Amino acid sequence: MSETWLYDEHPAMFRAHPFLFVLLLISVVGILAIGVWWILHKGERLALSDREVLLERGLLAKQRTEIALSSIRSVRITQTLGQRIFNVGNVELFSAGDVAEIAIKSMPRPDRIRAIAASRNLDLLPQR
Repeated sequence: MSETWLYDEHPAMFRAHPFLFVLLLISVVGILAIGVWWILHKGERLALSDREVLLERGLLAKQRTEIALSSIRSVRITQTLGQRIFNVGNVELFSAGDVAEIAIKSMPRPDRIRAIAASRNLDLLPQR
């Protein structure tokens, strides 16, 4: 009597198609990474009004930081080469001291935020 094993007749996917298996694995990891990024950034909101800047963080628990536009002393925008290509950047708003009161990463059109803050506050130096 002869026994037949299922895996002998049908080899595992990674043995039969190693390229497809690696492609599938990379796709699943990429989708999971995008999902984690989306959840982390979904809870961030930056709002500028005519008098203040508001940063809200969190989906379930909220953290709010408000700064009056008149008290903003400097705006720091840092961009890597990749961020410059896609017109995003890290924005930091300072009102006093060396620690940014509001810091947000990968903000689209960061120069626009600086221009709005500068139009409301004459203490900010014009951009080069």
